[in-house]
Amino acid sequence: IIIYGGNLMLVNVVIGVAEQDGKILLIKRERGDFVGLWGLPGGKVEEGEHLDTAIERELFEETGIKFQFEKVLGVSTEIMHDTGSTSMLYCCKLKNSDIRKYKGELTSKWFDIEELPTSKEVIESDLLFIKEFYKEKNNNYLKLDCYRDDNGKYYWK
Repeated sequence: IIIYGGNLMLVNVVIGVAEQDGKILLIKRERGDFVGLWGLPGGKVEEGEHLDTAIERELFEETGIKFQFEKVLGVSTEIMHDTGSTSMLYCCKLKNSDIRKYKGELTSKWFDIEELPTSKEVIESDLLFIKEFYKEKNNNYLKLDCYRDDNGKYYWK
């Protein structure tokens, strides 16, 4: 995290692609941005934390399932124009090591990778990460600009 003149300028975020038997794990957002949408699990990297440790911790916190970091699939910068924040997102591939059913406050579900829900149900940028970094392996960097329309709906350019 970089602080400039008291303003938050850059947030490091890890997101995880966990795949098992042709399915990808998504969680339903119940707080923060994108409430009600499915998205890749993940969160902010804490001070003094490596990416591999951060993604394993975040996935366990959000799903109750222990995963092992495998590799970084790609990196993205995403500017949220309504808040002026910039995120460095590290999309990580994970190996499943301990499947358990999570009974906490977040909802998680395995989705068939070839039949993912539409962008009306899944965070649009997460669909891009899955497509570009995981399925097609076309990119290792994505530049995203996120805006919010007058109705509060997010969209990306």
